Amino acid sequence: MTNLLSRFSYNECNISEVGKGTLEYIRSHLKHLLPTMSGNSLTVSPARIVDREFKQPLLCGPGPANYWPAMNDALTKWVISPMDDEYFWVLQDIRAGLQYAFQTSSPLVLAVSGAGHSGMETVISNLLGRGEKLLIASRGIWDERACSMATRYGITPIVHSTAMTSTFSLSELEEQLKVHRPAALFITHGDSSTGSVQHLPGLGDLCHQYGALLIVDTVVSLVAVPFEMDRWGADAVYTSLQKGLSGPAGITPVAFSARAEEKIKNRKHEPPFYFDMKLLAQQWNCYGDTRSYHHTLSPPLLWALRCSLQELCREGLEQSWARHTAATARFHQRLQTMPVTFLIPKPEDRLVTVTTVVIPKEYDQLAVLKHIRDKYNIVIFRGLGPTVGVALRIGLMGVNATLQVADQVADALEDALLTLKKGKL
Repeated sequence: MTNLLSRFSYNECNISEVGKGTLEYIRSHLKHLLPTMSGNSLTVSPARIVDREFKQPLLCGPGPANYWPAMNDALTKWVISPMDDEYFWVLQDIRAGLQYAFQTSSPLVLAVSGAGHSGMETVISNLLGRGEKLLIASRGIWDERACSMATRYGITPIVHSTAMTSTFSLSELEEQLKVHRPAALFITHGDSSTGSVQHLPGLGDLCHQYGALLIVDTVVSLVAVPFEMDRWGADAVYTSLQKGLSGPAGITPVAFSARAEEKIKNRKHEPPFYFDMKLLAQQWNCYGDTRSYHHTLSPPLLWALRCSLQELCREGLEQSWARHTAATARFHQRLQTMPVTFLIPKPEDRLVTVTTVVIPKEYDQLAVLKHIRDKYNIVIFRGLGPTVGVALRIGLMGVNATLQVADQVADALEDALLTLKKGKL
């Protein structure tokens, strides 16, 4: 203790500014605040944290995508506190941008602190309570995650599955709604584990006909694939910032319809405090008359989300949809000249943002990925969930959804297939 206090000397401070009496006061309080110790008796030494050389790769997996050029400035904007007027202006900007992105006029639109799974947990835990039935249309890993979350809350999951290479027809989903009469139907719009996209128009009307709410995961599809929440009758939707919006992970937009809002108001259960939409709606001032404190949102992530929505509004949704479609069409055209096949056989079922590619068995998947990363500094992913060991997942989304990037990735894959064969490794 003596050695420690002796290190705090008058020379370390400007006495003319602080005053000798203040320094004595600080030293006297150190005796009470610091634990009794002699010398360097801490049991854990300071960590050696050293920066490493790293060159930013071109991220062409199922997400994250690279940032918009304006994102670096957005992430270093000033810190705003939950009591600042500017803080609430930023929240208002974000909510207006999200209403445009989701295509909804609902006031119950905001962003949850956390990655995409926090959006999934928010919508499920707010809309369903113990003993209620959740019908899950399962074709990939995200539907499996929804089932796991529902089970943890005592919700009764009813899983209706299809092959990972296909999607659901409205008629088969209607049959499930008719038989089970669930409180809600959970479905993934774009599935990044399988590379498929689900046809949604008409499904909201079917759900409402049988007394169910429609919950939609748009994490990897929003702003890249047409989605219209109000027109299609979706009741609860969530997405993620690091995919088509080309921002950092860690903040998750969610939106609820008037039907879902009514269910939340009249629910008999309490969701987790952190994800409680009744409380979050007050913090986000969704109804224009509250500025409550719930938790401290990350200022850099708020600025980042605002930046991504600014970019979207400048480009326009329809232009964003067209850009993503054109880039993927170019990439698919190039794939047809290579010895690979599409995991998803029907073109209309293929997701625009993530293409699942099956390479011949004589190739080692890991060697192909390593070749592309080492030679071209491009990152693509292996399969996930049902596609592990089956397909590669290649993504063109957000700022990377361009013809130039499509050709870069196609060139890299083509070179890997020409260079590598299992027998030569």
